[in-house]
Amino acid sequence: MTTTETLTENRLEVIEFPGSIKRTATEAIASLVNDYGIVYITALTRRGCSGCEEQKPLFEALEAKMSLENQGKVKFRRIHVNYQETDKRDSWESKRIFGHGAYPTYMVHVKSHVGPLEIYRSVYPSMDELERQIRENLELAEFYKTQAQKVQG
Repeated sequence: MTTTETLTENRLEVIEFPGSIKRTATEAIASLVNDYGIVYITALTRRGCSGCEEQKPLFEALEAKMSLENQGKVKFRRIHVNYQETDKRDSWESKRIFGHGAYPTYMVHVKSHVGPLEIYRSVYPSMDELERQIRENLELAEFYKTQAQKVQG
């Protein structure tokens, strides 16, 4: 199930895990990184994670700011894992698919001619660092978009 949370001019997509997430890492990332020219920012969070709850409003504020400044050039998502102390299977499956060790984990991807490229990954980064990574990769995303247009046309 996919829902979109409502913030002022929000574009943050929230995906409940496992939901529509593919079963292999390659398929999962390919389904999240669809278009050239966009920097994709994905937060992996889980129920009951205090760090996730602490960073949630910060991530939402970063999304609102970056989306306003870079319309059509950034895509923010949060993949939220259902977690219960008595049933950790979804958390284990998320870790298998995405290869992360803890929550919250943030990933930054761009689409290239060879497929999705992971540019950055971090557990519990500062939002300033995440913003820096996004800004640094806007140009790279645009480069791959331009290259793809040259090949097509």
